[in-house]
Amino acid sequence: MTLGKNALQSTDIAAVLDRYRALIEQGMQEALATAARVTTREAATEELRASLYGQMDYHLGWRDASFTPSQGHRGKLLRPTLTLLAAELAGGSEAVTRALPAAVSVELVHNFSLIHDDIEDGDEERHHRPTLWRLWGQAQAINTGDALFALARMQLLGLVRRGVDPALTLRLAERLDAVCLELCEGQHLDMSFEARRDVTVAMYLDMIARKTAALMRCATELGGRIGAPADEQLGERLGAFGLALGLAFQIRDDLLGIWQAQELGKSAAGDVRRKKMSLPVIHALEHADQRDRAALTRIYFKRGPASDEQIGQALDILERSGARARAHDALREQIDRARESLDAALSLAQRRPASDPRASANALGEFLAYVSADAGA
Repeated sequence: MTLGKNALQSTDIAAVLDRYRALIEQGMQEALATAARVTTREAATEELRASLYGQMDYHLGWRDASFTPSQGHRGKLLRPTLTLLAAELAGGSEAVTRALPAAVSVELVHNFSLIHDDIEDGDEERHHRPTLWRLWGQAQAINTGDALFALARMQLLGLVRRGVDPALTLRLAERLDAVCLELCEGQHLDMSFEARRDVTVAMYLDMIARKTAALMRCATELGGRIGAPADEQLGERLGAFGLALGLAFQIRDDLLGIWQAQELGKSAAGDVRRKKMSLPVIHALEHADQRDRAALTRIYFKRGPASDEQIGQALDILERSGARARAHDALREQIDRARESLDAALSLAQRRPASDPRASANALGEFLAYVSADAGA
């Protein structure tokens, strides 16, 4: 059975993301509360709970800047949802509970990376609130991000208490560590590309595969391995789905950041104004004629944000060079790869004596429908 190009329309992305939200948030809250109880001693206990763990709660949207409980933006929980859906597809509903520590671990890694990214990029706001470093300084924010990273690994090792084989748990921990290294590699490349004029499409795709897509691949791969420990091929297929989905999400963001920014509540062509080296711009720098390439280079490598006139010139160059169409082609290619990998995973799962995997496969397919619809692919 395959999902086809119009994967189920019986759900929508909001419903899919809400499916395990309460379970994931409970797991994350328990992870932080347990860490505070286990590691703190005597007089320092309340101080740490009120400050270090309070900063974590603030970043996660659970408290405001005075550490009062609040209903701030709590994130989509996309990656842990992918983990649990992959586990369900591979091993049925019982695998969801077993895989929860891995889902929490993946989300904590994601948030550790966001805290560090905000510092490195100098971003003063996230979800319309001051970023962690803006409130408590860079040094404390780095430390809080590092603490989330340590908690993430502790959570993954907790799979053993859920009945996951210790040898498999160790392999999954090694896999997560390798992915964290990839995240750092991707961030290094991204920052180094800002001052370079020789970045190619291939280089850019390699960078986002590390920075953006690697953790999505890890999320679905971990879920598949936990759900079906003896079927490495199923885990690999689910990992390939996550990788292609992650690439598709980033390419989608690149397209929306230029041509649909206003519809998302951002300034028109905001990524061009900020001179972000996204996929359409790199395509244009590779494929535009010599005159347009020189003009786009002058715009992008002059200090300061682009003016309205320069934005108009850049948009014209992007259209003349076919950059928009090329980016759409790249998006469709990743969506097709993801769909093929998900179809293969579903075929493998249907051979196993577990509950019917079609519902979870359709929920995963909804992510592809979302990426396709929003970017016109």
